[in-house]
Order: sequence, then C-alpha cells, then structure tokens
Amino acid sequence: MNQKKILAASLLLNFVLAAFSAAVFLQFYHLKSQIETLKEENTLLGKELNSLKQKTEILQSQLDYYKMQAEYYSNISKSTSIVEGILGESIVNIVAVREVQLSFFEVSYEGVVMKVKVELKQGEGRILINTQPRVGIDLQTSARTAKLVAENFTKKSLEKTDVILTVIAQSDVDVVDGPSAGAAITIAIISAILNKNLKNDVFITGTINPDGTIGWVGGVAEKAVAAAKQNTTKFLVPKGQKIVAILKPEKREPIPGVTIVTYKIEKVDLNDYLKQLGYKTEVIEVESINEAYQLFVS
Repeated sequence: MNQKKILAASLLLNFVLAAFSAAVFLQFYHLKSQIETLKEENTLLGKELNSLKQKTEILQSQLDYYKMQAEYYSNISKSTSIVEGILGESIVNIVAVREVQLSFFEVSYEGVVMKVKVELKQGEGRILINTQPRVGIDLQTSARTAKLVAENFTKKSLEKTDVILTVIAQSDVDVVDGPSAGAAITIAIISAILNKNLKNDVFITGTINPDGTIGWVGGVAEKAVAAAKQNTTKFLVPKGQKIVAILKPEKREPIPGVTIVTYKIEKVDLNDYLKQLGYKTEVIEVESINEAYQLFVS
C-alpha cells in the first residue's frame, strides 16, 4: 500500500514538474519571440535613423549651397560690371566603384576609370549632364556645388554660362557612387574658366563641399588601383584617407577538397599597398580644392 502511495506521489510530482517545465518553456519561448521582435524593431529603427541622418546631411548640404549661392550672387549684383557668358572647355579623369557579381552569393567591388568633359557656353546658368554610353551615376547635386566653388575660386560668375558635363566611359557601367567625382568636376570647371590644361596623369577622388574643402569617400583602395593601372603619377585622396582598411582573403582547407575563404580586415598605407602590387603611383592627401588644383596644373 505504501509503495502505491509513493508511486502515486512520484507520478504526481513528475506531472507537476512536467507542467512546470512546460510553463517555463512556453514562457521562455514567448520571451525569446519578444526579444527577436524587439531586435527586428531595433534594426528597423536603426535603419530609419540612418536614413533620417542622411536626409538631414543632404538637406544641410543643400542649405549651405543655396546660402553661399545667394551670398555670391548678392555680391555679383552689387558690381557695376556687365556679366557675360564664358566660353571654355576642359577634360578630367574620374574614378568610381562598380559592383561585380562573382557568384550567386559573392559580390566584389572594383574601381572603374572614366572621363568628364566640361564645356562652358553662353546661356542661362544651367547645368546639363550627358553620358556616353549609359552610365549609372548621379552628378547633379555635386555638379551644382562644383559650379559654386569654381565661381568662388576664380571670382568669375557663371550666371550667363551653361555648364555642360559629359561623362565618357568605355562601356555601359553602373557605379555605386556619384558624389566622389565632385572634386574632379570642380577642378575641370575651374580649368575651363581659366583656360588651363590639366595633367592627364593625375587623378583625384573626393566629394566637394560648399566651402571648397574635399570630403571623404568610399572605395578608395579600389579606386587607387584602377587609377594606377592607367600609369597615374599622382592619386589625390581626401585628408585622412591615405590609410585605408582592406579585406585580405585567407584560405584554409579543413578537409581535402574543401576550401574555405574568409576575409580579414587589415589597415594599409595606400602608397605601400600600390607598391606591393607593382605600381609607382604616389598617393597624396589634399584638404582643399586649392591644394588639389595646384597639383593638376603645376
């Protein structure tokens, strides 16, 4: 009789423990689901925050642009001299980054070299952009800033001048950046205004800010290699970007016939990096459009 009682008590205890375990498991599963939901919401909020940050930066840049433009043309309007259209032409090398699909799961990036031809003709102060052939690059915003900076640099008004930009590439290409050509376009517009020839063996990458400073860009290592392949003597980069992070592949074979490739982030000096690849291109940091322009014409 006692054994039956003990057995019954044991079964009851096991049942209680099982029920308790099930309740704990269900609560744990519920909490885990809540945590996953919160993580997803946090990720979405982070993306929205970054998006809002980027929009704010763009709006601030546009505000600075229009403010400087208003100040510039206000000073122009105070002058008694008659503003006439300017005629000029220039061509400059630009380098961008494009996406390369290595396989269904693997994507790589490489630099691509193009040219931008700048033509100045009498007109209404418009900026006209053409591509030969189709090039997936957005230059409108950086071109407006480039025009303003070129006017401030040369003290010449383009109010009665149309700026025609023609992007020339060897083939159709979709690039993943456009603002990084801002500094090069500014230099080309300046040289067209001043009727100066630019060196063909000097390249630059960098955005252009309304105050004439050159801003940071991505894909500097890929762009440096693409420029070096063109026998470039000098490759100009924004101040602070001569040291870059690259992905260095590391292969290992855990079992015969199976190769695993992982990538390690490594910081390198671009001058040393290009030398290791067999190029003689000198990488120079520049902070302003004045520094960069002098290296293109001196």
